[in-house]
Amino acid sequence: MKLTLFITYYTFAVLSSHVPPDTSNQPPYFPNQPPPHPTPSPIQCTGTSECNANETCCNWNNELSQHTVGICSEICTTEYVASPPTAPVQIPNIYYVSNWKQSHSNGSFHFPFNSIQDCISSCNEGDICILRGGVYYETVSINKNNIKIEKYQDENVILDGTENINTTWTQYTQNIWKTSIPHPVWQLWVDYKYQMTMARWPNIGSHSIWDQEMTWAKGTIDDNSSAYTNGMLINKPASNSILSNINATDSIAILNVGSFRTWSRKIKSHEHETITFDQVSSWKTKHHYYYLEGKLDFLDEEGEWFYDKNTNELYLWPINNTNPNTIYIHGKVKSYSIVVDGKDDITVDGINFFGTTFQIQHCTGCIIKNCHFMYPSYSKRMLGFTDTPPDISIFQSSNQGSVVNCSFRYTDGAALRMSSGNMLISNSYFFHIDTSVADNTGLQTTIQMDGNSNIIQYCTMHRLGASATINPGNNAIVEYNDIYDTGLLQSDGAISQMMVGQQPGAVVRYNWFHDTIKYGARFDGNGDGTNGTMHHNVLWNCGKGIMIKGYNHNVFSNTAFNNQNEVNGNDIIIMIEQGGNTGTRTINNAANRIAGHRSGPYSSYPVPGIYINNSNGYINSYDLKNELIDPDGIYGKRDFRPKPGSFLIDAGTIIEGITETYSGNFPDIGAYESDMIPWIPGVTWDISNSLYTLPSTIVQDPYLPQTLEIPPLKINASLIESLCCEYSCVLDFTTFR
Repeated sequence: MKLTLFITYYTFAVLSSHVPPDTSNQPPYFPNQPPPHPTPSPIQCTGTSECNANETCCNWNNELSQHTVGICSEICTTEYVASPPTAPVQIPNIYYVSNWKQSHSNGSFHFPFNSIQDCISSCNEGDICILRGGVYYETVSINKNNIKIEKYQDENVILDGTENINTTWTQYTQNIWKTSIPHPVWQLWVDYKYQMTMARWPNIGSHSIWDQEMTWAKGTIDDNSSAYTNGMLINKPASNSILSNINATDSIAILNVGSFRTWSRKIKSHEHETITFDQVSSWKTKHHYYYLEGKLDFLDEEGEWFYDKNTNELYLWPINNTNPNTIYIHGKVKSYSIVVDGKDDITVDGINFFGTTFQIQHCTGCIIKNCHFMYPSYSKRMLGFTDTPPDISIFQSSNQGSVVNCSFRYTDGAALRMSSGNMLISNSYFFHIDTSVADNTGLQTTIQMDGNSNIIQYCTMHRLGASATINPGNNAIVEYNDIYDTGLLQSDGAISQMMVGQQPGAVVRYNWFHDTIKYGARFDGNGDGTNGTMHHNVLWNCGKGIMIKGYNHNVFSNTAFNNQNEVNGNDIIIMIEQGGNTGTRTINNAANRIAGHRSGPYSSYPVPGIYINNSNGYINSYDLKNELIDPDGIYGKRDFRPKPGSFLIDAGTIIEGITETYSGNFPDIGAYESDMIPWIPGVTWDISNSLYTLPSTIVQDPYLPQTLEIPPLKINASLIESLCCEYSCVLDFTTFR
């Protein structure tokens, strides 16, 4: 008898885990520089047979790799061949998993295991768990070395960290409903189409969550820097934020009172427009913003919710005042669905995550690739947690880990943290990251990489809350990234931020940094930083472009213009103060404004160190954009090469290891050669291929013992709005609200 299983589930429409990314349009390295490290394609390998044509498998020391984890590359810097294995090669066992819940399961294709954990328990080192399409709600603890988890062919596999709330709702007030639930939730969705907002003051209303001016209240510190001290805040009343109209005592404040740092604190007392709280560690006397959560009294707007941890009661004002008993409501109940601790060489390939993510600790050679994360992390402030970092996607105390061909969307908390060295983030997409920017560790950046010799490359990132985007660790490489629309919820900061100890040996190259109120790239600190290199970057519409503090740095062949977005700044700043930049070489750069000061002109603040063969608008009196082919992308992709006949052509000088290959008689000034194919940063794949499509999917198998139907999921109105932010589309959202 032929039995048919109908499974209706939401899909992510992701890239196939078995097909390498299309690299036909991937930009080559700038042809006039053989880099100190070869450009890897974003493919992890253990042997050359796994690589594209003309590539070999190079290990982490850029040597020919055999029987060790490496990266596919066209060249390796050292000829090295490992000794052949002394033991015979073990053929891995392949097991299958489904969520079909069969009475008989042995891990075979037709009788797959009922859970991923069952598969892991049956595996030996080197074995593979292949997951059939569907939604999995379990937490998987991987307790063996060299295990691979991957999806079956092109089926959509989702690890879901949420749980259906199916208890009965009763009306609490005219607009608010409540229900009792068996255990806590700290993030809430309705019908998989709208994330609810934690009850808060002031309300978001019709504004974007990224509009800090309209959705956060302000302190009076900018009017009077001595108005109050650490542990206190005096509110500056506005139409939507009159503090004396509410009772803030015992609520939770999200406090951006440390410039590039934000904390959550319990409100100890409240009187009129003044609140008090436990002091923070890095108080600044400028730009104080805050909002409040943690009280049922703040639930006064459609789409808000509140959970009372003392009574286990959940409150909701549904969208359109819909009876919540008639819609599908689910809440976040777990932080991690993949957990690895003390095991090596684990690979997770082609799996999608909703409302959950991974935690990898004490691992060498762990890999996350072709995975797509929606709402992976969220603060537990709703449960009363304060001054506590959110549970985020993390490699901790690990080595040689990699995240490749992945996407991360919609977080409260940093996107990713990786420690303790030799880490790789490649060809990945980050969007709508960190909506409160509270209680993160370190510099509170979007991506934090610790340790030495990390690489972040070919990434696209935008709509980011943290003041600084990338903090990549010591002597790191930051290359071929396209990053913009950053630092929306904190002051100070830069897209690429490196402190004193991180600068020696660091390389920032072939990036587009643009359209942000922050710095583009910065060697920061007290002036003791040295021996960092920035070359062949393009920076435009930033608050300020490149800032260099310290000495003996290298600033070569960058293109920068219009970097005074909301701030009167220079395009390239080689600071006279804070280190003096003695010995710093500034060569072959093209910019409208190059000087030794943040905003002062070159005539008053000439560039210190070695300053030759630059094109500086302060001296040449020109607009750099007029010398470039298509800097605004009017005719397609932006083209920053010099126009034919531009004075930038052949006006540079040869720099060993940087500009040794060029067209014409001499290198051109700026980031591109006029007659060479331009390099293009960012992900090499179509980001729309990692987005949700939410129709039903039918899986048929004649050996299945039962028929099971899961309710279909619906389109996410807020997701559509966010996607319009991603793709600059125009949409009338009154249809959805």
